Amino acid sequence: MAGSGIISAGLVAAWVLAANLPLLLAGRRRRAAGYALVLLGVPILGFVTWQGGPVRGLALLAVGALLLCWPPLLLGRVLLHPGQGLSRKHLPGEHLSGPAE
Repeated sequence: MAGSGIISAGLVAAWVLAANLPLLLAGRRRRAAGYALVLLGVPILGFVTWQGGPVRGLALLAVGALLLCWPPLLLGRVLLHPGQGLSRKHLPGEHLSGPAE
């Protein structure tokens, strides 16, 4: 049973790393990457809930929602530079004229 805990932890770590990649993409590709993360995250969430119980599953659901809404890179910018707002032109993968749709 301990081996499956390692597997679920590895899957979660891979998903968390993949959750940072959409910031490098522009416009529609970022949205498609977000949908792909959700589609990949649901089975992982189910597996972790099955292995660790409902408390771990709910905790992982909260972390996943936070990562999809506020990726660590973007959250770090907001926390380090409060009051400046979110200037989308400074996100990687986007042109200075604005997001590519």
